[in-house]
Amino acid sequence: MSDAEEFRPLSFFPRRTLIKSSMFAAGAALVAGSTVQRVLAGANPAQRRAWEAAMAQATPEAIAAYKPAALTAAELATLVAVIDRIIPADELGPSASEAGAQIYIDKGLGAANASLLPGYQSALAALDTAAGGSFAAASATDQDALLTKLENDELEGAPEGFFPRLLEDTRSGLFCDPVWGGNANFVGWDLIGYPGLKLVWTEADQELGADVEPVRVSVEQFGGKGW
Repeated sequence: MSDAEEFRPLSFFPRRTLIKSSMFAAGAALVAGSTVQRVLAGANPAQRRAWEAAMAQATPEAIAAYKPAALTAAELATLVAVIDRIIPADELGPSASEAGAQIYIDKGLGAANASLLPGYQSALAALDTAAGGSFAAASATDQDALLTKLENDELEGAPEGFFPRLLEDTRSGLFCDPVWGGNANFVGWDLIGYPGLKLVWTEADQELGADVEPVRVSVEQFGGKGW
């Protein structure tokens, strides 16, 4: 399979549009939560109340202490710099790496997305080379210029069609269920107003425009597994 076939083009969203539009993409990442909700739908009211009372915030990955599973430590540092230019910290919320998107990506590369690892390694190496040795050490302006080249398939050494895949994985890392390694402290869900896995939806919750109180629960609470 060629690089172009491996990294099939996906739709590109400018940074701010990406944040707003991701509420629609988030649904795909939350399918596991919907499944658990259906499984538990038959529980009696007392059981549901007990579960909701016991739901603690999912323990986020210890981001600073994370040891990569697929990438090297140097490659992970480059990835962190890359995804923080795609989704930087601003008035909307934390950056992609502060949400643990790099953990989501790296864990996937060591599991179901292992076939993508060579492409990621080539692209990260190409960015470091083009930056004079370290993409992470480059200025924000230079980083953006290099990412533009990557997006336009003009970066020497990077696989063709890679940028859309990187964009999609970064977004998924921000909005996934925390059990997959990203969305630490549910910052992605808070950003789009997703209340989390609720076992009981009151009549008031279902009103149009209702301000639903978030429960911030991961499927991990119910035995759900990530990568």
